[in-house]
Amino acid sequence: MHASIKLMLSGILAFAAVQTRAQDIKIGVAGPITGPLAFLGQHIKWGGELAADEINQKGGVLGRKLVFLMQDSACRPADGVASAEKLLSQDRVDVMLGDVCSGSTIAIMPVMEKAQKPFIVTISTHPDITSKSGAGGNKWVFRTVAHDGMIAEVVAERMKGFKSIAIVGEDTDYGRGAARLMKERLPASVKIVSEDYLKQTETDFLPVLTRIRASKPDALATYVLDQQASNLMKQYQQFGLTIPLVGRPPLGSGVVSEQVASGKFDGSWTVYPYFDKFAEPKNQAFTRAYVQRYKQPPHYAGWGVYEGVQTYADAVRRAGTTDPEKVRDALARSDFDAILGPMRFDANQQARTRMMFIVVDKGAATVKELVAVK
Repeated sequence: MHASIKLMLSGILAFAAVQTRAQDIKIGVAGPITGPLAFLGQHIKWGGELAADEINQKGGVLGRKLVFLMQDSACRPADGVASAEKLLSQDRVDVMLGDVCSGSTIAIMPVMEKAQKPFIVTISTHPDITSKSGAGGNKWVFRTVAHDGMIAEVVAERMKGFKSIAIVGEDTDYGRGAARLMKERLPASVKIVSEDYLKQTETDFLPVLTRIRASKPDALATYVLDQQASNLMKQYQQFGLTIPLVGRPPLGSGVVSEQVASGKFDGSWTVYPYFDKFAEPKNQAFTRAYVQRYKQPPHYAGWGVYEGVQTYADAVRRAGTTDPEKVRDALARSDFDAILGPMRFDANQQARTRMMFIVVDKGAATVKELVAVK
């Protein structure tokens, strides 16, 4: 009898533990944990965990705890799909966020449509994500950041003062796509003297820089991510170039802070979805919490996922449930008070958010202007 009671009690406790875990709201993210962009994956993890912990400290959502789960996409489409499928089938996540690389994000979109669960794109900026979402077909995808077409409008407008530019981009959907969108909007008075696209693993920029120096452009339009930008900027300095970097160089990233601080890039500028030096109380509170916990300022990737978690939590509260369809409908009606202003989505479920015009002066990158999406 004693053994039977123990067995019964063990079963009850195990069932209770399973029930408790089942009450958790699970947020999944596909992002780079390995590979050259792994440092961005670290910021994704930090931003997501910070948002979840802040919400949990206030009682969670609908009295339920948020759990943040991440799988490695290595920023590759096939791995992104595998990560999403694992998070859905094994972890049974309620929502997906991510990825950094647009190719991976686009590959994940039909997976989420088939699963019929919300997918909040918090970092990727390729415009095809928006054109294929909401009224474009996939009603499960929402994007919280400006896409490359929106950013290209601002970039092209700021380039009107140049007579000529050279272009350097990474050989990816992002690099080629963002540069193409900028070129389509560039005034006819601005001449493109050279155009180069490099593999993400490329570290030798001397052949490209040699061509750029010979062509003597007014500026170098740059479409590469952080680590490659750091290598480019180091060799740019060694080569003695002085023309400004413009377009989308990651001038606010900690990875290039040493180069920026040298003063050699004064006059360079970028249009970016986010930079931690934005002096507004809501952002300053977020930045303080991030720095206190992780000992470094938030990267755009960390901010993006933080905002994504907050946006999802707000939708669940308003829906009163984690039922995917009801949450999706609540997301479409969002008017969330986000760090850069109200989070509202258009018919393609693209946020009409603001962007940052960032300028380097006296060895420091500062937010010169917040630019509204047209």
